[in-house]
Amino acid sequence: MRNAALDKGGLNMVTKVSEVKDMIKKGTADPQAIFPEIKKMAEGEDWKVREVAATALVEMSKKKPEEVVQEMTRWGNDSNTHVRRCASEALRGIARKNPEKVLPVMEKLKRDSNLYVKKSVANVLRNASKKNPEFVLDLCEKWVALKNPHTNWIIKDGLRKLKESRPEEVNEILNSIHK
Repeated sequence: MRNAALDKGGLNMVTKVSEVKDMIKKGTADPQAIFPEIKKMAEGEDWKVREVAATALVEMSKKKPEEVVQEMTRWGNDSNTHVRRCASEALRGIARKNPEKVLPVMEKLKRDSNLYVKKSVANVLRNASKKNPEFVLDLCEKWVALKNPHTNWIIKDGLRKLKESRPEEVNEILNSIHK
């Protein structure tokens, strides 16, 4: 059964996750069948629709994390900024519990020049840092060696919350950026 919101106005009219419950249910059973619809939502100009797409992927990732990460790894190469950002946003839940699983996508996006994407990648780092600070600190220490200005921006923003609990390690990483 198709969702009423999708039938009435198409994907661009979807502004609430509750309107795509059927899509999430279908995606949880068979992610490959629903990824194209979600990607169309992610490509759109309406930020509410894009947020629903990302949140639908987060919900699907609770049951199908490997499939979502695999698809987001592909989306990480997309020419559309909104799709790349969605690839990052979809990882929020997985990053909290198993940040190592999201590395393939994070590695693709770590040099992205788009601020919208960079903010999302930094947010994923902050989400991961809540339960896995060591992982985030190690990753940022590795990334700092790249001396890439976009990666450095992500590192600075991604470590914001860890400044309070791990100030010495964070400052050491941030000081490495300026060397």
